[in-house]
Amino acid sequence: MAVITTERCLRPFLVALSDAPQRQINDVTVRVADLLQLSDAERQARVAGGSTTVIRHRCGWARTALSRAGLIVRVSRGIWRITDAGREALQRFPVEIREVDLREQYSTFREWVNEIADRARARRLAGSAEEEAPVAGEDDNEVFASAPERMHSLERHARALIEDAILERLSAMHWAKFEGLVERLVIRLGYGASEDEVASALRGGTDEGVDGVVNEDRLGLGQIYLQAKRWSKTVGRPAIQSFVGAMHGRAQKGVFITTSDFSREAREYAETLHGLRLRLVDGRELASLMVDCGLGVSEEQIFRTYRVDSDFFEEGE
Repeated sequence: MAVITTERCLRPFLVALSDAPQRQINDVTVRVADLLQLSDAERQARVAGGSTTVIRHRCGWARTALSRAGLIVRVSRGIWRITDAGREALQRFPVEIREVDLREQYSTFREWVNEIADRARARRLAGSAEEEAPVAGEDDNEVFASAPERMHSLERHARALIEDAILERLSAMHWAKFEGLVERLVIRLGYGASEDEVASALRGGTDEGVDGVVNEDRLGLGQIYLQAKRWSKTVGRPAIQSFVGAMHGRAQKGVFITTSDFSREAREYAETLHGLRLRLVDGRELASLMVDCGLGVSEEQIFRTYRVDSDFFEEGE
């Protein structure tokens, strides 16, 4: 699925307004989607963390940008028309209109973007963040990224840092404590009938790991053979072959967890097995699962994002 950016919508937005005296914004959005030849899935895709569709959000920003540049003007509630400057822009830019084009050609747009940048810079200088994090959202131009997208990008960045820190702690953890961590993770993932059942099923070994057969659910309708190794070395194919050999007669499904990584040969071997289902979980995925399950982490702060209620301001127009 191609990324739908605001820049991709700028020229189509003008084209959608160019063949009629004026148009309703919802009609413009549909016409822009048609001009971009979006699939049904692309038309229905939603912005990260938001309730609106990507194409509607991008068209909303395109409308704002083109309006700030003086290329379109609002006629009445939800109704817009193209200006003479907008028609000239279609001639000047026959293929696409980029944000840099608006900056260079239209002073009112340039002033607006500079004002946004100044406000953002002032907020960062006034903040107390320990580390400068990227702020661009899924739209590749941060001027047009929605607040949920910016927050989503920051959340991904912060989560990556946390997962790296968890992986570092796991690598230094004593294997006996690692055994208890695996037991708690298995329970939080929904396996095993009880904590006691999981604790008795998983046994610690001399190779800095644990192994055992746990129930797939509380009713015990299926079993999973699990091994977890607190290793620093890459897990190769021989170790996975040995694991598969231990599975026979015990379970048809297996999970092998390591704090390190798997070799390419080990992963390829796991994918070619017949009659057995094997899941390999490396250190980075283990850290991600721990965050998902709230294991070894605690919630620090919650942020809210807001959007303008257009109905509130346009009531009675």
